[in-house]
Amino acid sequence: MSRTLQKYAIPLILSHICIILIFASPKLNLWLAYDRLAVNDGEFWRFLTPNFVHLGLWHTLLNLAGLWFTMLLFINLIKNSDWLIWFALLFIGNIVGLHLWVPSLEHYVGMSGALYGLIAAAAVGELRLGVKLSGLLLVIVGLKIFLPQLLGSETEYNEWLGGNVIEEAHIIGFIQGLILGLSWPKHRLRKPKDAKAKI
Repeated sequence: MSRTLQKYAIPLILSHICIILIFASPKLNLWLAYDRLAVNDGEFWRFLTPNFVHLGLWHTLLNLAGLWFTMLLFINLIKNSDWLIWFALLFIGNIVGLHLWVPSLEHYVGMSGALYGLIAAAAVGELRLGVKLSGLLLVIVGLKIFLPQLLGSETEYNEWLGGNVIEEAHIIGFIQGLILGLSWPKHRLRKPKDAKAKI
């Protein structure tokens, strides 16, 4: 495996899984989606698998765009093994957070909440290493998440997406990402080689 393929193995695998599931049977997608009643009945895999299924093509492509934006920007911050831990913590943590703190939510699909968590964790990690520009990104992402709570969501966007955006997932993911970025051991963070260009 080439160094580039190895470096981007995680987003490549996640992208392939999500794209394959677009063409999967509706029954399989329903079996993977978050369903509160099913989780309460013991189907605990649904704390992970909703991140891989989406409302449709556009929802999938938007999430994959967010995934690749995050990976291209921060891929050198931690090792692949640490990225696996971050993905697992945020993928599962976001769905568990929705289950515990949004009791009215019955169904959920998508990875956008976890992606906001990844961006927050990585930006905080770089801030701890002295990369000041990551602080600006953190503010921009924070505004993107919290402004809809004040201004309301756009109905046209929800219709285009094929379902309602669950803003609580973004908030939960963002907060979890802040905690992860602050608590991750600093010696396991690597300052980017082009850090001077980011300051």
